[in-house]
Amino acid sequence: MFTHQIDAHLALKLMTEEDADYLFDIIEQDRRQLRRWMPWTDATQTVADELKFIRFARQKFASNEMLPLTIVIDGLPVGCIDLHRIDREQQHAEVGYWLKAKAQGHGVMTRSVNRLLTIGFDELNLHKIMLRADVDNHPSQAVAQRLGMQQEGVLRDHVLVNNEFRSLVVFSTLENEWEAHE
Repeated sequence: MFTHQIDAHLALKLMTEEDADYLFDIIEQDRRQLRRWMPWTDATQTVADELKFIRFARQKFASNEMLPLTIVIDGLPVGCIDLHRIDREQQHAEVGYWLKAKAQGHGVMTRSVNRLLTIGFDELNLHKIMLRADVDNHPSQAVAQRLGMQQEGVLRDHVLVNNEFRSLVVFSTLENEWEAHE
C-alpha cells in the first residue's frame, strides 16, 4: 500500500475504507471547528457519508485526478490531505487538508504538506501546486507561508460555507521554486 513515512510517528497513507470510522469520529468531535472552514462538513452526517466520500476519492485516484491520503500519527488517522484537481496536461494540482484539533499546533500539517508537495513534484511531475485558504484561516495560511509558497491573490466570495460566501487566499509554488526551497 502507498505510505510515506515522514518521521517515527507521522505518515501519509492512501485513504482506505477502513479509515471511515476513525475519520467520521474526528469530524463529529471537531464538527464545530471544521464547519467554519469546510463546506462539506454539514453533508457528512454518518459513517456512510464518509465512506461514500472515500469511495469517490478512490475512484478519482484510479483515474489520476486525485491523491487522497490519510494523515496518521502512530498508526491512527488524525486528518486528511490530498492533491485534487490534478491536471496532467497542464501539470498542476491543488492541495486540500484538515486536521484533528488535538493534533494542531505541532507542525503536523506543515510537515504533511511539505511531503505532499515533494510527492507532487517528484513523483507526479507537476509544475505548479496551489493551496487555497479562507481569508480568516490564518493557521492554514501560515502553513503555506512557512513552506515558501507565494500568495497569488484573493478569490472574492468564492466558496459558500454555512450559507455565507467566503473569500479564499490563493498560494502556489512552482517546481523550480520548490527545488530551491528544499
